Amino acid sequence: MSQHQLLIALDSVGIDPLGHDRPESVYGASRFLFPRGRSGSIVPVDGALVPGILVETDVAGEAEQGAIECAITYTSIFSGQSAIREHGLMRGLGLKDRLLEQMVSRDNLFRHFPRCCLANAIFPAHVEFLGNSYAQDLVPHFSREAIEGRLTFDSQPTSFKGHAKNGFAELFTLAEINQNIFVYAARQAGVPLLTWADVRRGGALTSSMTHELESRFNVQFFDQQPLPPRTPEEAAAILASLASNHDFTFYKYQIPDLVSHTHQIELARDVFAIIERFAEAVLRQIDPVTTTVIITSDHGHLEQLGTSRGHPKSHVPTWYFGPRADEIAPLLTRPEGIFEMLVAR
Repeated sequence: MSQHQLLIALDSVGIDPLGHDRPESVYGASRFLFPRGRSGSIVPVDGALVPGILVETDVAGEAEQGAIECAITYTSIFSGQSAIREHGLMRGLGLKDRLLEQMVSRDNLFRHFPRCCLANAIFPAHVEFLGNSYAQDLVPHFSREAIEGRLTFDSQPTSFKGHAKNGFAELFTLAEINQNIFVYAARQAGVPLLTWADVRRGGALTSSMTHELESRFNVQFFDQQPLPPRTPEEAAAILASLASNHDFTFYKYQIPDLVSHTHQIELARDVFAIIERFAEAVLRQIDPVTTTVIITSDHGHLEQLGTSRGHPKSHVPTWYFGPRADEIAPLLTRPEGIFEMLVAR
């Protein structure tokens, strides 16, 4: 029987170092992803539709200097090698880094499966002042001056300088997908990059999932029509369908990172509620006999947004829903172990 692997990444969702059972925790109202009354580095998730486990994954290792950014964790996941050991932490964002590209080129997760899907659609523009991207040869280019002159956010002109910034973080959240190392991995392995046209026909997702963020911009500026609004459940149905037609499917949800930098705890709780709705709907729609689901994160912050202005070097949660959980759990304590687990399946 064919086995399908679905890997979902949540940006900036870490383990709460003070415990998720606290009422004041961002995860205090969790319905199943953080089981109540359970603690430890490996916890059964019995309340899920598909029995699973929650594992604490160490994404930062013992490195002290620098920042933990998404490129480090995704390089470890997509190369099966420790980016912390070979590269160290980041000095700046470092979203496009030659050493990390070389690691992925040596062994690329996408190359281990005949039929792969990167479920995220690329952003339909190259925003030049955000730096290089892995899709800039495929989309139109826009300068800072052109964007600030014509693009609006919440019906107001965008502004990227000074105290009156408007729309900068939000635009970065949308465009950041094109700069991710897993887009490089997909292109190296010949995996097609999906577009907003695929999103409109129900064959791809954006990194925002629901398109609420996209709707706050006048996307006609990028020669695009507005995207249809989606519920987490509708997005889950699309992702489950993609997973059923591919051996390996990857999707990244970006919004928690944006929310983490707002320091708004109630907003963070709302986003985590969306994550649980989405995860539950995915588990409801996949065939647990033929499809394994892994949900992980690149680094923490959502859980500590009230106290940390940057990405804390906390452990992140990795949920595994599939067979032989007890055997697989030790691999999930490090991001490169996710590669090993997926390839060995």
